[in-house]
Amino acid sequence: MRRALRYALVGLAALAFLVVSAGLARVLGAANAERDAAVEMVKAQSHGDSGAVIAGIRGCRSDPVCRERLAAQVARLRSRGKVRVLRLDGPSHFALAARTGTTRIVWRAGDAIPVVQCVKLRRAGDLREGFRVEVLALSPPIRRDAGCPRG
Repeated sequence: MRRALRYALVGLAALAFLVVSAGLARVLGAANAERDAAVEMVKAQSHGDSGAVIAGIRGCRSDPVCRERLAAQVARLRSRGKVRVLRLDGPSHFALAARTGTTRIVWRAGDAIPVVQCVKLRRAGDLREGFRVEVLALSPPIRRDAGCPRG
């Protein structure tokens, strides 16, 4: 094999490796953004910041029923302790395309009993343009042994 051809093949393999690595980094970064969005919702809720919770959920600010429900929920779940996430069960972390899914998050503030909630998230975008994560809904607390609806 000629030296120039060998160098070209090595260069092509290196380029392919970089492209695959960049795509994988975007997918994993989007999964982290989903987790972070769910955690930020429960932290704002626990700290009593109904404005941040309402602003963080797509379309809630313009919906009086959503605003009222979440303001009451935030007041009820307000806590002084530091928020610790005990468990987070999200949709499949490896998705190459846009999707909507629900994350089940178990959290505790201080010494209070754990709270279980569902956070509906939408991941928009693609590998080429990148992904954006939106929170679509935050459920009231559910039973500790209950699951979240799919989708």
